[in-house]
Amino acid sequence: MLTRLLALVAPVVLTAGCANSIEFGPADPARVTASASPWMIYQGSPSPSAGEPVPLAPDTVASGTFLPYRPGSTAITYDPAVVPPGATAALAITKTPYGLVVRLTTGGLVPRRAYGAHLHTQPCTAVPDAAGPHYQHLHDPKAGSSPPPADPAYANPRNEVWLDFTADAAGAASSVSEQRWMFSPQPPRSLVLHAGTTRTGAQVAGTAGARVACLSLP
Repeated sequence: MLTRLLALVAPVVLTAGCANSIEFGPADPARVTASASPWMIYQGSPSPSAGEPVPLAPDTVASGTFLPYRPGSTAITYDPAVVPPGATAALAITKTPYGLVVRLTTGGLVPRRAYGAHLHTQPCTAVPDAAGPHYQHLHDPKAGSSPPPADPAYANPRNEVWLDFTADAAGAASSVSEQRWMFSPQPPRSLVLHAGTTRTGAQVAGTAGARVACLSLP
C-alpha cells in the first residue's frame, strides 16, 4: 500500500519542483532566473537543435550616418570634432518575456574616446536640446522644472536607458542595456550621444556633458 501511495505522490512532487525554474509574468518580472539570457529564447519544438538557445529578433532597429543637420536628417552630428561626419550608429531594441534589451553599435568615432549615450523622449532636430529629456520608466515629477533635477532616484541606469561606451582603436564600440520593463505609454524617439560619460551622484545624476550627436528612432 505504501509503495502505491509513493508512486502516486512522486510525479506531483517532481512537477512542483520544476515549476520555479523560470517565471515570466507581469506581477513580478524580476523573478526570472539567471539562466534565462535576455538575448535568447529556448526552442520548445523538436528539432536537431531542440533545447538550444536561439537569438530573439529585434522589434525596432534604427541606424544612420552622422552628418551636419539638413532638413529630414535622422542622424546629426552637432560637434564634428567629437562625432566626425561619416560616423555611424545602429540601435536594436528587443522585447523579451521580462522586459527589454537595447543594443548600440557605433563606428567611425574618435578612437579611444569615451561617450555618454541615452535614449531621449523626442526626435532629433537642428537644436540639440529639442530631443527632450532622458526617457524614464518611472517619470520624475519634477522633470519639467528649469534646470531639470538630477535626482539619482530617477536618473539611474535601472530607470533610464544608458548606453555609455568607449571607442576602440578603430573608433568602434558597442554597448547593451537590459531592462525589466517595457516602453509605456510612448516609446523613446531618439538616441543622444554626449561629450562625456554619465555621472551618478546627487545633483549631477544622468548628466554627461554636451549633446554631440543624435539619431532619431522610428
